[in-house]
Amino acid sequence: MIYNIGRLFLGIVQFFIIALLAPFFAGLIHKLKQMARGQKGIGIFQFYLNFNKLLKKELVLSKDATFISMIAPYIVFVAYLIIILMLPAFYRYPLLGISSDVILIAYSLALATFFMTLYAMDQGSAFGGLGASREWFLTVLSEPSLIFIFISLAIYTKEGRITDIFYFIQSGAANVFLSGIRSDAISFAIPFLLLISLFIVSISENARIPIDNPETHLELTMFHEANILEASGSHLGVFEYGSYLKLSVFLTLMSLILLPYMAENIYQIPLALAVYLFKMLILCVLIAAVEILNPKMRVFRVPNLLSVSFILSLIAMILSIRGF
Repeated sequence: MIYNIGRLFLGIVQFFIIALLAPFFAGLIHKLKQMARGQKGIGIFQFYLNFNKLLKKELVLSKDATFISMIAPYIVFVAYLIIILMLPAFYRYPLLGISSDVILIAYSLALATFFMTLYAMDQGSAFGGLGASREWFLTVLSEPSLIFIFISLAIYTKEGRITDIFYFIQSGAANVFLSGIRSDAISFAIPFLLLISLFIVSISENARIPIDNPETHLELTMFHEANILEASGSHLGVFEYGSYLKLSVFLTLMSLILLPYMAENIYQIPLALAVYLFKMLILCVLIAAVEILNPKMRVFRVPNLLSVSFILSLIAMILSIRGF
């Protein structure tokens, strides 16, 4: 009984740490970009202040909006929270670890995208329809890569749950990401390919440079921002926090591919948490560097970049089948 309560407590701690740090990671990337440009800019914790300010503002809805506009922001937010509940970021037993099926995670991401675009179209504005079409344009191109990434991990480790996949890798039974039992090139190629593919998908799904620029509202180029252009008050705050959660989900998945290290008891938590934060810091620096060094590309060149991700994930899946 005490053992189960301990697991529940640590699972809750892991969930709140990931959820509460989400705006911090987004703010850190923004701050690193500003420092690289020689700008003073905003503080790392500014996004927390923005969220608090938006919650206090008046909610304004379009006269054409239906009940969809009232529930969509919260469904998007909850969808990302559910995914976080399934991620073993630094503790092996997340609250929904038993339900952390790779297909369920992919469908939860799709559910959030669906309701965000539904919200955009429900406003009855031209920009809402534009944003929805562009969002699904990106989703259709990036989701096959994401599915192949999950399938590759599942085939190679012979597990279907995220918690089991990364614990299997960490435990050394199939040490793909470190020196490993296998000595052939497949053991080293698969994680490398998956990490690059997932990084490209993360840039796309989070609408970041070079695919989109989250710092502007230029109607000719924006993807994500066009969907929430009509949002205000608490709805805008929930959408913005949801985007931070989504970024943390992808960063956490990349950190687990980079080096899975999960604690199994309370004594291992401090080291596992430190390793997790260090990996997240590296990934934030990497994303900031990519955004600084690359200009935003034209919309119709986006498939060229996402096709690279698709090919890499497909190769990784083929190699996984060979290794199976």
